[in-house]
Amino acid sequence: MAGEPYVPKPLDTGKVQLTDEIIRLTELFAANAHDVWAQQRVKEGWSYGPERSDDLKQHPMLVPYEQLPENEKEYDRKTALETVKTLISLGYKKDKAARESLVASDDLMQRANEVIDKLKNPKLTIAELRRIWEERLQLVWFQNVQVYRRAVDNALKLGEAFVAFDIAEEGLQAFPGDLRLIQLQALALARTGATRRANAILEQLRLSGHKDEETLGILARTHKDFWQLAADPDEKRKHLKTSYELYLEGYKRNTGYYTGINAASMGLIYGEKDAAQEIARAVVEMCLSKLAALGPESDEAYWLEATLAEAYLILGDMQKAEEYYKRGSTGGVSSVVLSRTRSQARLLSEYIAGNANQMDHCFSLPRIAVFSGHMFDRPGRKNPRFPHALEEVVRKDIVKRLEQVKAQVGYSSLACGGDIIFAEALLHRGGEVNIVLPFKKEDFKAASVHIVEGTDWGKRFDRILENAATVTVLSELGDANDGAAYDFCNQALSGLAILKSRFLGMDVVPIVVWDGKIGDGRGGTQSFVDYWQNKQKSHVEVVALADYLPPVPAPAADAQPVVAAPAPAPVVPTRETMATGQEIKAMIFTDIVGYTKLTEVQIPGFVHHFLGKVADLMQTLEQPPIHQNTWGDAVCAVFDRVEDAGIFALNMRDLVRGTDWSEYDLPELNIRIALNAGPVFTCYDPVLRKLTYNGSHVNRTARIEPIAEEGQIYASEAFAALSAAEGISAFTCDYVGTKQLAKKYGAIPVFLVRRTA
Repeated sequence: MAGEPYVPKPLDTGKVQLTDEIIRLTELFAANAHDVWAQQRVKEGWSYGPERSDDLKQHPMLVPYEQLPENEKEYDRKTALETVKTLISLGYKKDKAARESLVASDDLMQRANEVIDKLKNPKLTIAELRRIWEERLQLVWFQNVQVYRRAVDNALKLGEAFVAFDIAEEGLQAFPGDLRLIQLQALALARTGATRRANAILEQLRLSGHKDEETLGILARTHKDFWQLAADPDEKRKHLKTSYELYLEGYKRNTGYYTGINAASMGLIYGEKDAAQEIARAVVEMCLSKLAALGPESDEAYWLEATLAEAYLILGDMQKAEEYYKRGSTGGVSSVVLSRTRSQARLLSEYIAGNANQMDHCFSLPRIAVFSGHMFDRPGRKNPRFPHALEEVVRKDIVKRLEQVKAQVGYSSLACGGDIIFAEALLHRGGEVNIVLPFKKEDFKAASVHIVEGTDWGKRFDRILENAATVTVLSELGDANDGAAYDFCNQALSGLAILKSRFLGMDVVPIVVWDGKIGDGRGGTQSFVDYWQNKQKSHVEVVALADYLPPVPAPAADAQPVVAAPAPAPVVPTRETMATGQEIKAMIFTDIVGYTKLTEVQIPGFVHHFLGKVADLMQTLEQPPIHQNTWGDAVCAVFDRVEDAGIFALNMRDLVRGTDWSEYDLPELNIRIALNAGPVFTCYDPVLRKLTYNGSHVNRTARIEPIAEEGQIYASEAFAALSAAEGISAFTCDYVGTKQLAKKYGAIPVFLVRRTA
C-alpha cells in the first residue's frame, strides 16, 4: 500500500559457497559498477566536490574506485557479490571448457574487439583516442591485452606520450608482466624525458633475460639520451659506448634493420667508422629487398625508406640520402614520426658535415600555434575594439595565417571572439586543438562566452571542447573577476605549447588578434605579445584589428593633452587592509619521512639541526622565499619565481639525502617535496601577525606532497608549464603520470623535477 515502508526482499543466496574466483569477480564487478556510475555522473555535468551538492553538481565519490573510502567500497562489493551469487543461484555456471573466467563472455569479448577496430582506424585523432580512453569500461578492456597495446601504440604515434604512459600503467595492472606493454611504457617515459625511469625498467627486463630487438633497442635509446644530456665528457663517452654496444647486440641477435641502422649511427659517432659503414651496407641490402617485396603502399614502407636515407648518409651518399628522405616525407606519414626522423638526420648531419640542418629541406613539418586574442566587444563598449561584425574578416585572416605557417597543433583559451574563431579554424583544417581555461567551464562561459545576446557562441564553445585533444582547467575555484587568473592562463598556454614542442620537435608560432594597444586588464593580449617578442625573441603573427576599424578622429587643435595618471604605489597588506587581488607565485611543501620515529628527547635536536640547516640553506639562495613557515616536520615556502622554488627544492632534497643524521643523534631521514604555481592571495594573518599566502593553489601544493615518492620532488603541470615558459635550464620536469591527489582533491598530471646535469 502507498505510504508503507519499503522492505527489500533479495533472493536467498546464502547457500552459495564463496571461492577465490567469486571473490575476484566481486572486486572486478564492484570496480566496474563504480566506474559506470561515475562516467554517467560526469556525462551529466557532475564533478568532484568535498560534499555532495545537487545545485553545484558535485559529489565526493567521483574518484577512482581504488581511492574510495573502505566503507564506500563495501557498498559496491556487497551489491556485486549478491549479483554474482544470484546468477549462480539461478543456475548460471562457468563452463571451464568454453571460458577461463565467467567474465570473459562472448559479449564482453565482442565489445573489446570493437574497441580494437576503432583503434585500428588510420585516421584516428587525439581527441577520438582520448574519448575512447576516458569512456572505457575496464571490464571490457580487461578482456584482451591487445586493446591496451594498440591504444598505447596509437598514443605514441600521435605524440601523446603522457596518455600512452597512463594507458600502459592501467594495462599492466590488468596484465602484469606483459612484455610489450612494459616496452611501450618505457618508450613513453623516454619520450616524455623521464629517461632514468625508462632505463631502470628496461635494464630490469634485460637482466631478466629479455634480449629481443625492442628491449635492447629502447634501452640503447635511453643511453643515447643520457649521452646527449650529460655535461661531463667522460660520462658522455661512457653512455655513447653503452648505446652503441646495446644497439649492436640487438642487431647481432635479431638482424633487424631497426637496431642495425642505430648501431651504425652510434658506431659512426663513437668512432667505429669502418664497422658502422659495414653495417650500413648490410642494412641497405636488407631494406631494398624488403621494400621490393612489400611495395611502396605497405605501412612499413616509410620506415624502410627513412632507414635507407640514414644508411646512405652514413655511407656518404648525400644524393641518395636526400632522395629517400624526400620519398618518405611525401607519403602522408604523421608529423610526429617525421619530426623524429628529422631529429636523427640532424644528429648525423652535424657529425658528418658540421651542419645539423643540411637535410632540413627534405622535411615539411607543421608547426604548433599558440594563440591569444581579444574577445568581441560587449554591448555598450565606448571605443570599439573587436565588433562582432568583424568575425568573418578576422576568420579569413586567421585561416590564411594558419595555412602560411603550416599549423597543425594549437593551444588557446576559448573566449567568445578570437579564441573560438582560432580553434574552429584549426579543427576545420584537421588540426589538434588543446584548450586551457583559467577556471571551471561554467564560470568561464558566464564571464567570457555568453557576452552577446541571441548568438550561438555557447554551442560553439561546447562543440570545440568535445573535439579538443586536451582541456586543462587551471583552477576549479578561480575568480572570473581577478586579472591574475587570465595572466596565469596566458603564461600556462605558452608553457604548455613549449612543452609540446619539445616532445614533437616542432617550432612554436604565436598568433594574436590584437588592436595594438594596452589591454583593459591583466593577462591581456599585449602581455602575450611582449612575452613572445622579448622573452622568446619570436616573430608574432598579428591579425591587426586596426586594419579593419575606421580611423579614430584626431583630437581637436585646442584639446588639452591627456596626461596619464601616475601608477599607484603597490599596496602592502596590513592588519587593517587585506589584499583583494591575486598574484602568481611558486609554492613548495615538504614532509620528512622518518619524523614519527623520533623520540621525545630527539625533537629539540631535530628542530635545532634539521630546521637550522634548512634556514641556512634559504640564506644561500640568490632569491630567498618571500614567505616560509613550519609545523612539526613540515616546511612550506612561497617564491616569486618558479626557478627559485625549483632550485631550493633540489638543494633541500640533496641536503636531506647527503647528511649523516646519526651525527646529530637522529635516525635516517628522507623527504617528500611538492611544487606548484598559480595565483594566490597575499593576506595579513592576525593570529601570526605577519603576511601569509592563501588560495586553492596553496591547497593543491599541500595535496601533491603526500603522493610524492620518498626522496623525490613532484610538481604540478602548471609548475612544469611555467618552467618551460621561462626557459629554465637548471632543472627539468619529467612526466610521472596522472595521480589522484590526497584527500580526494582530484586527479592531475604530475611531473618529477630533476637537475639537468
